Amino acid sequence: MLTTVAVIAGCAPSAARADNTSRQAPRTVAAVIPASQLKQTGLASWYGPGFAGRLTANGEVFDPSQLTAAHKELPFNTLVRVTNERNQMSVVVRINDRGPFKPGRIVDLSRAGAEAIDMIGSGVAEVTLEVLTLPEGVVRVEASGGLRGFEVISRFHPVGTLLVLAPMVGGAPLVVRVVSQTLPIESPADILVGYELYASVGSQARLHVN
Repeated sequence: MLTTVAVIAGCAPSAARADNTSRQAPRTVAAVIPASQLKQTGLASWYGPGFAGRLTANGEVFDPSQLTAAHKELPFNTLVRVTNERNQMSVVVRINDRGPFKPGRIVDLSRAGAEAIDMIGSGVAEVTLEVLTLPEGVVRVEASGGLRGFEVISRFHPVGTLLVLAPMVGGAPLVVRVVSQTLPIESPADILVGYELYASVGSQARLHVN
């Protein structure tokens, strides 16, 4: 029992995060992220179970089952790939909180994120963090054989939302409908589309909410 308590205590973020209920920030992504932050190495930790249901620094309700994370400086909604250097397992998470505040730690993962790279038992792990987010208004697109017509899967938008995807170079904007928010853990994409739609849109597109 003491061992379990010690692991949870080591994983939990600093108490400095406890005042998040009084802080809310707009859900935006900066167009430019300093080069020094694009790739980092250091220790990752994960949230203890006591933080479920609290507000994160950007005003969201923390859900341990979602692939999210805390970082001290990266803009909210930045997507990052976190790779466990011990086993080379990786996961893509979205920054929606601030922390961790213990020296040497660079990212604090949700439980789902920590499970994806097999670091629940150890509590902390040496990781490499790579920023994947594109400039504001641009999304990363991948193809999926399970989608038809103008159906899409979006990492950020609720089911039923109508979106406008505009190819980066030429081509007419296309109105699409979100049918799911479930993207593969290993995927860095913001949007999944069918193969036919992917041929028109390409790997990056400008996005507007219709």
